[in-house]
Amino acid sequence: MIDVLNYCKENNIFFKNDLETKSISTFRIGGIAPLVVYPENTNQVSGLLKLLNLNGIKYKTVGNCSNILFSDDILDFVLIKTDRLSTLHISENYIECGAGNYLSAIASSALKEELSGMEKLFGIPGSVGGAVIMNAGAFGSQISDVVEQTEYVDKDGNICVVRGEEHCFGYRQSCFNDTDVVTKTLIKLHKGSYSSIRSEMTAVMEKRISSQPLDLPSAGSVFKRPEGFFAGKLIEDCGLKGVTVGGAQVSVKHAGFIVNTGNATASDVKELIKIIQSEVFRKFGVTLETEIRIF
Repeated sequence: MIDVLNYCKENNIFFKNDLETKSISTFRIGGIAPLVVYPENTNQVSGLLKLLNLNGIKYKTVGNCSNILFSDDILDFVLIKTDRLSTLHISENYIECGAGNYLSAIASSALKEELSGMEKLFGIPGSVGGAVIMNAGAFGSQISDVVEQTEYVDKDGNICVVRGEEHCFGYRQSCFNDTDVVTKTLIKLHKGSYSSIRSEMTAVMEKRISSQPLDLPSAGSVFKRPEGFFAGKLIEDCGLKGVTVGGAQVSVKHAGFIVNTGNATASDVKELIKIIQSEVFRKFGVTLETEIRIF
């Protein structure tokens, strides 16, 4: 770990020691991250991954931490946070954006340029890097609808690029694995009118506010949508709305969310996930897979 600290100091890479992960998670849950590194460009990511690989040090990459459940304990890996990979350039119908940009910020920038295609992704709390990796989506739209090209760094520090179908996008999946660090994405949009784009963004946010528990800490939808069903409906039909384990609760507003009522631990959430999965399988024979990442 000392080698990593020295590398950060020598290359002016910002880092934090002993960070409480609950302070960076939208779930407001988690223990301690001994080292969090904030690279500012692709070359810094490349050098960092080469060093980590050389020394056999484990790492995980996060953006806004909006779909992550951190352990209650001390993490045994380096956390790479993409906040400072925040470049954003607009040219004609294209937006080239660093992985750390929030989807809502990109949608707002697109609105100013009267570029359409990001409206339904407005309000998703994640960053573009995480969104590309998991092919985030909402209201029938997915990030894969607009992504043209993505730059990433593999575990060996190689800078790579994938284009078009090479992303292998599917439902909440892509070609990227846990050791890849997405650094930059090129998005292609199309011209629209400011008023219609703004109107749809407003409608999307109103729908989110009315249907989702945005007033309490959560990590968004906990489960992937099982084929032919909706996870929230299955959970609700099992009578699990409002069920709690410790400080974790199945949201009374949307059963697909688990919320932190104030003092939830990761153990509480994981136990509640098991209860939900068990009950849904018992009643409907459907296996619910988690959409959130559990560290």
